[in-house]
This record gives sequence, C-alpha cells and structure tokens, in this order.
Amino acid sequence: MSKGQLTGLAAGIITLVLFLVLPVPESMNPLAMKAAGITLMVAIWWISEAIPIAATALMPLLLFPLLGVLETKTTASNYGHPYVWMLVGGFILAKAIEIHNLHKRIALTIINFIGTSKRIIILSFMIATAFLSMWIANVAVTLMMLPIGLAVTNREEQSYTNDTKDQFGLALMLAIAYSASVGGMGTLIGTPPNMVFAGMIKELYPSAPEISFFQWMLVGVPLAIIFLPVIWIYLLKFFKITGNFSHGHEVIREELKSLGPMGLPEKRILGIFIFTALGWIFRKDFQFDDFIIPGWASLFGVQDYVHDATVAIFSAILLFIVPAGYVKKQQNPVQGTKLMDWKSAESIPWGVVIIVGGGYAIANSFKSTELATWIGSELGFISQLPIFTVLLLIVFFIIFLTEINSNTATTNIFLPVLAAMAVAGDAHPFLLMIPATIAASCAFMLPSGTGTNAVIFGSGRIRIPEMAKAGFWLNLISIVVVTMLIYLIAIPVFGISSELPYWVK
Repeated sequence: MSKGQLTGLAAGIITLVLFLVLPVPESMNPLAMKAAGITLMVAIWWISEAIPIAATALMPLLLFPLLGVLETKTTASNYGHPYVWMLVGGFILAKAIEIHNLHKRIALTIINFIGTSKRIIILSFMIATAFLSMWIANVAVTLMMLPIGLAVTNREEQSYTNDTKDQFGLALMLAIAYSASVGGMGTLIGTPPNMVFAGMIKELYPSAPEISFFQWMLVGVPLAIIFLPVIWIYLLKFFKITGNFSHGHEVIREELKSLGPMGLPEKRILGIFIFTALGWIFRKDFQFDDFIIPGWASLFGVQDYVHDATVAIFSAILLFIVPAGYVKKQQNPVQGTKLMDWKSAESIPWGVVIIVGGGYAIANSFKSTELATWIGSELGFISQLPIFTVLLLIVFFIIFLTEINSNTATTNIFLPVLAAMAVAGDAHPFLLMIPATIAASCAFMLPSGTGTNAVIFGSGRIRIPEMAKAGFWLNLISIVVVTMLIYLIAIPVFGISSELPYWVK
C-alpha cells in the first residue's frame, strides 16, 4: 500500500469518527450525520483508492446497519436495483459481441466505408468507436480499436520522411479515447454514470417518472452526434492534420478481409443485439398529444411490472440458450456450443456493478435520513445565483474532479448533493444532475481520468504532457458544449420547467 493510500485510509476513518462524536447541527437528523460521515469516508477512499473502489462500495452494506442508518435488507436491495441488473445484462450482451468479434467487424466496415484522407479516417475511427461505446464498455472498445489504429499509424509512418512527418498518430490515438467517452453518453448502458443517474432518481424521488432507455437516448444520442464533430474539428486544428494516406486504407481492408465472411454466430448475436435495442426503445408507450402508440409492455398488460432490466436479462439468458451454430478453430474455446457460457460471463466487470449499487445505497440514505433535505436548506443561497452560472460552475467542477477520480464514484457522491442544491434553489433536480452526469464522461486530460485515456497512454504513443495539453482545452470546450446542449436538448426532452416537478414536493 502506497503512502497516499495509507493517508486516504486513515483520513476516511478519522472523518467517520469525527462525524460520530461531534455535536449534531441544529435541525439535522442524527442519522443524517452518520450517513454524511459514511459517505465522506467512502468518498475519501474512492479518491485515494485506499482499498479497491469496488470493495469501498460495499462499506454502506456494512456500516449503515451497524450504525442504525438503514436496515441490512433495505441497504442490500440497492445492490439488486433494476438498473444494476440492466447493467449486468448489458455487460453480458457486450461480452458475447466481443467474443464473436462482431464489434471488430462493425468498426472495420464503418471505417472502410467512410474514406481515405487522414481527416476522414480519423472521423471514421471516431464514428465506429462512438457507436460501439454506446453498447459496449468504453475500455473494451478502446482496447479493440487501439491495435487497428496502431496498424494504420505504423503503416502510414513507414512512408514518412523528415519533410512529411506529422502528428497523425497522436491525433488518432486521442480520437479513439475521446470518442469512446462521448459514445458512452449516448445510452443508459453506455457508461455507468448514466445508470447511476437513472437509478438515483428513483431512490431520491420514488414518485418520479422512470428514466427509460429510449428517453435517455433522446438526449444522449443527439449530444454525441453534436459533440463528436466538435472534438474531430478540434483535433484536426490542434494537430494540423492534412493530406491523404499512402497505405493506411489498405490496412483496414486487409483487417476486414482477414475476418472472412460473416459467420452464423455473428449473425445470431447481431439479431439478439437488434432485438434488445428494439425491446428497450419500444417498451413504453409513445404519446403524441392525444394520440398514443402502445409499447409492447402495454400490449401484454405488464407495463407496471417490467423494466428495461427485464429486456436486458431476457437477452442475456437467450445468449446461453441459442446455439452458436459452429465454432471456428481460431476463436476462443470458451464459447462452447452456445453463443455465451458462464465462464465468459464471469469476466464481465462485476466491480462496476457493485460500485453502482453502492451509489444507490448512499442515495437511499440521503433520502431516508433527510440528509438531502438538510443539505438543501443549508444551500438555500443558491437561489440567489443565476441558474446558468450555477450550471457552468458544476460542469467545470465535475469535469476537472473526474480527471483524478472515478467517474462512477464522482456521480455516486455528488448527484444526491446536486439534487438537494437544485431543490433548494427551486430548480428542477435534472437541471443540475444531468449536466453533472454528462460532465463525468468528459475527462480528456489525464490517464487517471478514465480507462479509455489509460489504454491509449499505455500504447506508448503519447506522453502525459501531450495528453494534458490537448485535453485541457477540450475540457474547457466541453464546459460550454455540455451547458448549451442541456438547454437545447435535455430541457425539452425531460420537460424541465422553472417550477419544481410534482414528484419533488
């Protein structure tokens, strides 16, 4: 254990003890004081990585019952939240796509289709990476795209002379990392912070309408579509990328050719993937004024019983049932005769699942102990500031904080606080929570900011000063872009008005 980890371990314990022994502020529930102490200890351990962050996420399950904050049954139920199981189902589907190389075929097909100039090939890598990141873990997509990007870069650099050498390779590496983060914003399962937000709404405000997969896509997909070209233009200008490839496009065609024709397992995985997406999108009714198109849940009379998690788990189980058709010799032998087996499923990121569940438990404690209400009353001065100013400050704070802290941990810690801040200022909770959720995916400066940055840094093609210099200005651009898009897209989609919604009162 490093010195920093030891310091963080001790600081977390000391903070908790202080909150247990210090006098409780006036008008604050004593249980809220305990919940705040536990939350701060968890936050310190997450930031310092005193112990593995997934293990830290289990601390509410230990301390809430011991200190009388929440019962064990209530606390544990948060780790089995519907959105947690939606995440599990999504991870299993993504693993099946990865095992059968469907993601690589999709990426190479997009890149091969779009173009040959250096500028266009960067854009094609970004589009392929972003699309895959909407459905597959961002780090997994980056790991898959990295060797393809390196092959293109290495082949191109073979033709360089001292007069023609440019920074194309550096721009392409960063383009892959950045587009993986932006693509993850597009869907609920694209990145854990989105799931944290959706689940936390139900924990803090049980009467609030459910955040459906399709409703989030109405915000996330346009945001990604707009944000991606902004990043692309920025990278082209920052690294002064011009000219055409000498050999790069040949690499893409060779890689695509090496995959051979699309096999039966890939076709069946693609079918289940499309079925899952349609199941998420068309579960709920579509209402246009007085005209309603019923979703499948309404048609089957189970609209009050099913959830997007139902679709995710159905598809996951389907993968264990449907035969692969055949298994190529060069493919991973753990595939067996089905599209998926449990040994492969064991390798999905279960730690992320636990972290999300721990965040829901913390949110539950904020509500049950009235800690959120107390924070809101103490932050009443927020109503004196223009909401646009508050929004800018929050996006700025979250973007730069998540450079050094897990984006999942950051949203777990701050979303309940931001919800209370918004209510204290008579603002819709979404007005602060959604920008913070999106901002948590905008860590572009450091390898510690997100796993995608770490993967690219690990390639050896980029140094930290280069990443920090390019990422710093992009972070500042992100602050403006995220803030503006919230006003243009999220407000109308979620019906955010100047009044508190009925489910908050």
